[in-house]
Amino acid sequence: MKVFHCQSPLSALRSRIVASLYGCRNIKLICGALVALTTLCAFAESKHCGYWLHGKTMKDVDVPSLVSFGTTDVILHEYAFTAHGQKDVEEWIAQADTAGLKVHIWMQVFYNGKWINPVKDGAPDRKLFDEKIARAQSYARMRGVAGIHFDYVRYPGTAYKTPGGAEAVSEFVRLAATRLHEVSPRLVVSAALMPETTANLHYYGQDTTALARYLDVVIPMIYKGNYRKTTSWIEETTKWFVKHSKGAKVWAGLQGYKSDEDTSKLPASEITADVEAALKAGADGAVIFRWGVTNFVIFPSGRRDAHGRTAASPPRRR
Repeated sequence: MKVFHCQSPLSALRSRIVASLYGCRNIKLICGALVALTTLCAFAESKHCGYWLHGKTMKDVDVPSLVSFGTTDVILHEYAFTAHGQKDVEEWIAQADTAGLKVHIWMQVFYNGKWINPVKDGAPDRKLFDEKIARAQSYARMRGVAGIHFDYVRYPGTAYKTPGGAEAVSEFVRLAATRLHEVSPRLVVSAALMPETTANLHYYGQDTTALARYLDVVIPMIYKGNYRKTTSWIEETTKWFVKHSKGAKVWAGLQGYKSDEDTSKLPASEITADVEAALKAGADGAVIFRWGVTNFVIFPSGRRDAHGRTAASPPRRR
């Protein structure tokens, strides 16, 4: 299996800075270059890159290998608690945290096999909200949990049929983010958004600007295969979300396989190009959907040896 190093324009510049110092004896030049290099390294390390991870496959992940490829975050589906038990999941999260891998718990909000309308009797369903948020808080209190990720925090394309639907979605996110940050101000609260930009509000009840006021991170699911688009669409869509998500960081959600109709894995080189397009467009990170049906790439923060080389083999399945 081929694995490609995902090199952003800044990481390429970093390489050129290092090369320029070879044999140089100008102290001022060296100092200036080292300051620039430190800044660039800090920028690269600030990028968050990783995968959505289904709960049942949690124990198949070779965490140290994944981290060596520059993976900083995984979004672990809450089904892991059902599949493995709370004790084992908490131990796995703690071990991942120690290894440098941040774990976010992935929750399905308004879908559990069937869609749930967040509006009841003409008003936001407070009882439903309280139940969902209480469960999220229980996860947030677990040692090592870095974030809570809300999926299906939307309508299935029918928001326009429910008066007050979009307001209810925004109200849930506001309440959830507020209460979760009371548990831990450092907790990263994120949500998966549809990628249809200006149409999101009408069809899905997702007001990007409003949601970004409450969330730490928005993750638009820019799945080009499902929309029969190209890598350029990823860049264009990412730019839109960066522009309209003031207050929240943007991690681009990308597809690791061709489409929902054809789950063949995309070539690693193509995934690499998609990640680079998103970062070039201003994203603060990229998350690939999903572990198990994707080839792996070396993200910008992938570790290098003394000679500047990255890891040479893909993360292993246990």
